[in-house]
Amino acid sequence: MRSTGPSQGSRGSAPGQDSGAGKPTFPGEAVLSDPDPGADETRQGRIHRSLRDMILTGAIAPGTRLREAELSARFGSSRAPLREAIRRLESEGLVRSDFWRGSRVAEYSPAELYELYALRGLIEGYAATLLSAPLTAEALSRMEQHLDAMAAAAQTGDWLSVARLDTAWHREIMLASGQPLLLRAWESANGPLQMTFGQVAGAFYGRDDIHARHHEVLAALGGPAAQTEAITRRHYVETAERLLATVANGDAAGGAPPEGADAALPRTGQTELHSSNDPDPTGEIS
Repeated sequence: MRSTGPSQGSRGSAPGQDSGAGKPTFPGEAVLSDPDPGADETRQGRIHRSLRDMILTGAIAPGTRLREAELSARFGSSRAPLREAIRRLESEGLVRSDFWRGSRVAEYSPAELYELYALRGLIEGYAATLLSAPLTAEALSRMEQHLDAMAAAAQTGDWLSVARLDTAWHREIMLASGQPLLLRAWESANGPLQMTFGQVAGAFYGRDDIHARHHEVLAALGGPAAQTEAITRRHYVETAERLLATVANGDAAGGAPPEGADAALPRTGQTELHSSNDPDPTGEIS
C-alpha cells in the first residue's frame, strides 16, 4: 500500500508541524485535511488523528511496530492518551496488536482486501434496497459536490482525498437507509480500504471514471431491488478487481508483485515505533 501526494490543511496537531528538538520525525510526514469537522480536540483525539493520517499516507508503513517511548516523545504526551489513540486505531482496522509482537500498523493481504470490498458491497447493496423514499435534494447536492471534489483531487493526484470523499458519497446512501447497525458494520472497513485505495488508486482509477461509475449507482436507486443491489455490489467488486490487479502487477509501488494469494501489499520504507505493550522494549526481538 504505497503512498501518493497528501492533501493539505488539517486542524490541530499534525505530523510535520511543531516538530521541536528531541522529537522523532518520520519520512513522508504530511498535513491532511480533517475529514470530520467535529473531530475530537482532546490530546488523545489529536494524537489519534495525526497517527491515522501518517498510516493512511504510508508515512508509517504497514507492519511497523508502534513504540510508545518514541511516539510519546514525538507528540510531547504522556503514554495514557497515546495508548487510547492506538486502541482507537485498532478498532478502525489500522493497527493490530498481540502480546508477542506488540502493536503494529495493520497489513492486509489481497484476499483480505477483496473480502472487505465484497463486504461493503453486500451491506450497501442491501441498504440501498431499503430506501423508503428518494434521496433528498440536499443529499443529492452533497453527493454531486463530493464527486466534483473527487475529480478535482484526482486531477492533482491526491488519491487519499478521493478515498475520503468517496466514503462520504457512499455514506449518504447508508444514512438514507436508516439502518444504524448496517452503517456501523459498513464503516468497519473504511480504514483499511481508505489506506489501500488512497495509496494505489492513481495506477488504475481515471478521473473520468468518477462521475460515470457513481452516477450508475445513483441511477439504480429506487429501481427494482434486485437490480439496485446487483449494481451496487458490482461497483465495489469492480474496484476491488482493479485494485488487486494493480497490486499483483507491482504497478503502485514500482516493485515486484506479491508472492502468493496472501502476500502483503507493497510497502514504503519501514521504521519501528516502540510501544509499551511490546514484550521486548529493547527491540532485540524481531
